[in-house]
Amino acid sequence: MRKTMSFLLLGLLLSVMSCAPKTVVVNNNALIDSLLAEFAAAWNSGNPETAANFYAEDAIIIFQDNTYSGRDSILAFCKNVAPFMKNVKINRGTYAVADDIITGVGMYSLEWVGEDQIPYPIRGSGTLHWQKSADNTWKLIMQVNQQANVVKK
Repeated sequence: MRKTMSFLLLGLLLSVMSCAPKTVVVNNNALIDSLLAEFAAAWNSGNPETAANFYAEDAIIIFQDNTYSGRDSILAFCKNVAPFMKNVKINRGTYAVADDIITGVGMYSLEWVGEDQIPYPIRGSGTLHWQKSADNTWKLIMQVNQQANVVKK
């Protein structure tokens, strides 16, 4: 069901993008790589505020069976997970860039270090939707994590 919902949301966003008169830049890897590196660095900082600052005020995160909507909810989510996430890496998958929208699907990896201090490697895939804000900064408006699995050593 989550996978179906994710694909429906991605399809809806892509169809809306196709109706709008925007200049689509197919290959803007430098911008995408920069955003993904900064986003991973924010999570690697272990600081929930730093991670939460990447999201727009009205952003939505869909993670496992939970939906976090709005700044307060996303900050609470970040406070619950940021301290345990180490070595976050985000691999660029397939992305499309328009004048003020970036959307794409990629893979991520991280180590979850709990109270036992044992790092558990996690791999997953997700969809990120960015929008350029009025101050010309890019903010995440939606994040959908389709899958996350602990990798057996």
